[in-house]
Amino acid sequence: MRKYLLLLSMVITGLLHAQEPPGNVFWVQFNTKVNTPYTIDKPELYLSERALNRRSLQGIAIDSTDLPVNPAFIDSIKNLGFNVKHISRWMNGVIAYYDASISPDSIFKPGFVSHYELRKTVSLKSQQLEQAEPDSVLQAYYGQAFHQLSMLGGEKLHQDSKGDGVHVAVIDAGFLNTDQLSAFEPLYARGGVLGTFDFVQPGNNIYTEHYHGNAVLSIMAGQLPGSIVGSAPDAMYWLLRSEDVETEFPVEEDYWIVAAEFADFMGCDVINTSLGYTTFDHPDFNHTYEEFDGKTVRISLAANLAVDKGIIVVCSAGNSGNDSWGHIAAPAEAEKVLAVGAVDAEGIIAKFSSRGLSHEFAPPKPDVSAMGVNVAFVSTAGYQVSGNGTSFSSPIVAGLAACLRTQYPEKKAGELIEMIRNAGDRFPAFDTVYGYGIPDFSKLLKTETVDTTQVSVNKPTITNIHLYPNPFDNYIFIDGAQDFHRFELQTMAGTTVFSVVLHENQTEILSPLLSTLTKGVYFAVLKGEQMVQTFKLIKN
Repeated sequence: MRKYLLLLSMVITGLLHAQEPPGNVFWVQFNTKVNTPYTIDKPELYLSERALNRRSLQGIAIDSTDLPVNPAFIDSIKNLGFNVKHISRWMNGVIAYYDASISPDSIFKPGFVSHYELRKTVSLKSQQLEQAEPDSVLQAYYGQAFHQLSMLGGEKLHQDSKGDGVHVAVIDAGFLNTDQLSAFEPLYARGGVLGTFDFVQPGNNIYTEHYHGNAVLSIMAGQLPGSIVGSAPDAMYWLLRSEDVETEFPVEEDYWIVAAEFADFMGCDVINTSLGYTTFDHPDFNHTYEEFDGKTVRISLAANLAVDKGIIVVCSAGNSGNDSWGHIAAPAEAEKVLAVGAVDAEGIIAKFSSRGLSHEFAPPKPDVSAMGVNVAFVSTAGYQVSGNGTSFSSPIVAGLAACLRTQYPEKKAGELIEMIRNAGDRFPAFDTVYGYGIPDFSKLLKTETVDTTQVSVNKPTITNIHLYPNPFDNYIFIDGAQDFHRFELQTMAGTTVFSVVLHENQTEILSPLLSTLTKGVYFAVLKGEQMVQTFKLIKN
């Protein structure tokens, strides 16, 4: 236990002061790890047993990025007047305060420091903008969680796994009242919250901070039977705060990096982050489109490293589709992570969902899409409400990814991410709006599970039926449906919008009515005397 506590203190840097010291905030970049007392052949000195087991299971080697920063470097920059807040072993640097009255150019730079990078300054006052609640945040409605899960085949995946034994880190802006709400009583009762940490204000109580993380967590772990069940209700969770909603400075990206490293240290299998960074309170800090090549921006480098270390990293694409930026955010732009856009209940892209970049070096983003309009979550008052944003589509996917992890414990994180991309309803086609489309997690199950959309009374359900093309326009071919007498198309809300009687051995449905249907996702329902079979189709 003493060794474990020493390791833990090393990861969170032991700086548990609630009051931040005055001064500008810098990233101090070291250029080497030479003479560090830690070695690759003794990782038990700086990684937890669970983290080592995760690497061993996935065949991931320990490398120099795992080595802690040389403690002598930390001592040296402290002697220069820096107040170290967080240490990043992956990026080999620190987040540190320095006296705001002293010019950064006058600070002595030791040989092991490549540069000082100003990340937040007290001289640049941030505009204090009130955060708008989602448009429908006060409208409670019943059963909406089914749509956001079933669109991705989540209810089928849950028959096999609800994330039991998987550790998920939720990196967000705060978890206001989460520990007091009935929707999370089952989570806390089973010890499902492994711990919390505030990287913005170390030692602070994350349950008194922003509501956003509470909403995100409820989409994954909330349980109000008959009202909302999360996408991974049986998983274990670390609740981590890296976002400072009072300001928007790039130091928050650095907080995210050390939070991700903490998640790695604790052996987490999945990270969900419904945060993204593009522009800041002062334009000097703004990112540019050219930076977003998936492997240059530091937070994106760290997100890629997290995947390399065996963590499935799921990021919201961003809500910039309607604003001047327009495109995806960091770290969602990182080439190895799973970036999630937002669609409505009909599978149509939300206008606010950030689009991928199309310049020469940009990786294909977003990766997939999920429901991000009228998504059910739990408010800080404990009620089921609904809201919009890729912040809400991301945890749906992250939770189901956690469930999928139990199916393939030996697969590398990158392999599972690729499987989810390949399960998109548009795959192998890709665009910068939907990515590879809406993934069907039920297709990724290792073993057969019961399909809740199929009912069989006296006969076994027929499974060798094929409907195509998918997406369709004004015709649909059916193979193997001889025992069915009616074909219907239903919206995701269950409304029948097209119905036709099937004649014996009919293999084609051709109707001008099909071409008039709204683009989106539909359930194709085949009905027979003693059975019903349902498929998911996309209308072009």
